[in-house]
Amino acid sequence: MKTKRAPTIRSKLVLLVMACVLPAAVMAALLINHDYQRAREQLLANSLGTARAMVSVVDRDLASIESSLVALATSPYIAPGNFGAFYHQAQNVLKNQSTQGDMNIALQDISGKQYINTRRPFGATLPTRSNFVGVQAIYETGRPVISDIFVGEVTKRPLLAVGVPVLSHGTRYNLNAGIYPERFEKLLLQQKLPQGWIAGILDGNGKIIARTKDMARYSGQMAPPDLIKRLKAATEDTFERVTLDGTPVHTVFVRSSVSNWSLAINIPTQSLQHELEKTLFGLILATFILLVFSLTAAWFIGGRIANSVRGLTGPALALGTGDKVTIPPLHLREADEVGSSLMKASAMLQSAQHRANHDGLTGLANRTLFNEIVNQQLLLCERNQTVLSILYIDLDGFKIINDGHGHETGDRLLRSVAARLKAGSRNSDVVARLGGDEFGIVMVGTSMRNATTTAEKLVESVSEPYVLDEVTVRISASIGIAAYPESGVTSEALLHKADRAMYKAKGLGRRRVETAPSE
Repeated sequence: MKTKRAPTIRSKLVLLVMACVLPAAVMAALLINHDYQRAREQLLANSLGTARAMVSVVDRDLASIESSLVALATSPYIAPGNFGAFYHQAQNVLKNQSTQGDMNIALQDISGKQYINTRRPFGATLPTRSNFVGVQAIYETGRPVISDIFVGEVTKRPLLAVGVPVLSHGTRYNLNAGIYPERFEKLLLQQKLPQGWIAGILDGNGKIIARTKDMARYSGQMAPPDLIKRLKAATEDTFERVTLDGTPVHTVFVRSSVSNWSLAINIPTQSLQHELEKTLFGLILATFILLVFSLTAAWFIGGRIANSVRGLTGPALALGTGDKVTIPPLHLREADEVGSSLMKASAMLQSAQHRANHDGLTGLANRTLFNEIVNQQLLLCERNQTVLSILYIDLDGFKIINDGHGHETGDRLLRSVAARLKAGSRNSDVVARLGGDEFGIVMVGTSMRNATTTAEKLVESVSEPYVLDEVTVRISASIGIAAYPESGVTSEALLHKADRAMYKAKGLGRRRVETAPSE
């Protein structure tokens, strides 16, 4: 076969790069507009996710206020009419809420007559009627109500109200928390949106409650008709519009199923286009750099590959037939590595994966795998509304045995402890050695209470004597427990609190279980 006139590897690689990169570059040019629109839609989708998160922040704040009112409604001072004592009790509730003057509590009857209002000194003259439009619904449904924005009788300022029913010896009251819109302005500002973005909260009728910009100017005003129309038609959406101050924006909004309020984020069109233009420029630049680099690399690498490829042909055929592969030096490190790695690749990969994720002494999962599993399970818990508990275990007295009997005995002891922890855990639990004499267990779907029961059994199991060859030793365990979601919602927070609870157990005498406090 004639080979002198045959194309070289170098020329073939150059043609291959041209055949791959140039059509790709042309396709990239054709897809630029599509990518532009897709990136825009992705940014809006991310913004919608931000709006959902901000709505959740507002809902949690309202839920916290409602819970405080429900608890306060059980006060023993209401039935006997001891409103002075109840007034002081309500003031203490406000202190616990950290209201900073943006909220007050009022007790009134079905006619709207107020008996206390923390906005005024006790005994001061109070209104005999209420502007709280939803107050009647409290008596009709017997359930808490969240109002739209209205002007308060006492403060003569725009207010929002959360009301809960109170039934005391036949007298029907309702307990209300009046909230200034500025409280929600603070919640919005805490989210630290990108510069130029404007967020606002609207009530069920489309009135603006709070806004991150020009709050005093717009609070209490009706939102533009086009926005109100969209709010009535869908629970969440994105669309283009012009704001009250004449700025073209892309608006994303989400309506809360709890309060029926809506949260809208206005993204200036100019800002949106600027970000997308940066992405577009990066795409064009990357395509050009890829073409230049690929051609250059093909030209230089092709010459080196040509001298080594024949040396790989014979060993490749031998490998295909199952024979032992012997590869002489090919004067190209990559080619030498390919040849020497063919027979070892599978075994090395499995071994490396196991060593990376497991403790070599006990065979348990190591800290890296443990943290990865915790993070994965937390995502599932958040999505499925389930619970999870983490046990942080430290051995009491291990160092004395390790120092006194030698490291070999200490290693055997650690393996025995690992076996007892595995035996005392469910198949669905993940037991890990976190380092030294510290262990951890992830208990999926297990509450703090059930995890405590298991931990107490593990303490007793670990504290039983160990017979190691001719030596009998005793140790114990101190265990700290943290649970999702009451102790924390991130792996860092849960592990930190479980670790602190473990040290508390050690400080209280060891061989015991302590739980992390709720947030």
